[in-house]
Amino acid sequence: MSRILLLLTGLLYNALPLMAETRATVLWYLEQEAGNEPWKVRYIITDRYLRSDQGDDSVDFVLLDRRKKLIYNVVEESRTILDIDGKGEIDKRPGDLAIEVRRSHDSKAPTLEGRDPVTLELRAGGTVCNSSVVVEGILNDARKAFEAFADVLAVQQQRSQGNTPAEYVTPCFQARYLYAADFDVAVGLPVLTWRPDGARRQLLRYQRDVPVDEALFQLPEGYEHYQPLAP
Repeated sequence: MSRILLLLTGLLYNALPLMAETRATVLWYLEQEAGNEPWKVRYIITDRYLRSDQGDDSVDFVLLDRRKKLIYNVVEESRTILDIDGKGEIDKRPGDLAIEVRRSHDSKAPTLEGRDPVTLELRAGGTVCNSSVVVEGILNDARKAFEAFADVLAVQQQRSQGNTPAEYVTPCFQARYLYAADFDVAVGLPVLTWRPDGARRQLLRYQRDVPVDEALFQLPEGYEHYQPLAP
């Protein structure tokens, strides 16, 4: 009887479809918006895609197709996908908009993989807009994916600039979301980022060469696609 059970189990296993796998870098960050409780976000990065979600049971996710320069925001409850098109170039920065990135190094700060972190401070119009601690020269695949993500959002921000109320278009807004959106990820991997309003993002852990299901990078069928409103 035991031999029959083993045989049947083997046949059943062989009949199951095999999961198509690819290798990825996986990072976990603790993120927090101003006034809200922090939450964990997972980033799965391959040579083509960046997917962000909240873990294995996530039904909502954001997917960047790096080749197409498209971001898809998938929401299960409404069965919708927001398509964000990042193809295009950012216009030249206005001459009267002063943007500066200050760089500093703390010799007492802990290293990561033997590399010293660097603190970057984004300033616009004389105001501190963002601060970020980055490590140069590690996880360059992840850094480039984050940079591509920031660039897509910046192109979309430029395209929909007319939808933003004038009172919100401050020098920091323009620096943070348009002209210097990649101020930190263009330099290194962010391990800690914060804004004056209390928003924070902190690297918790990461793994290289992780086997992941290729289905994670497929969009669900039957969902309605839409684009940001044109100005």
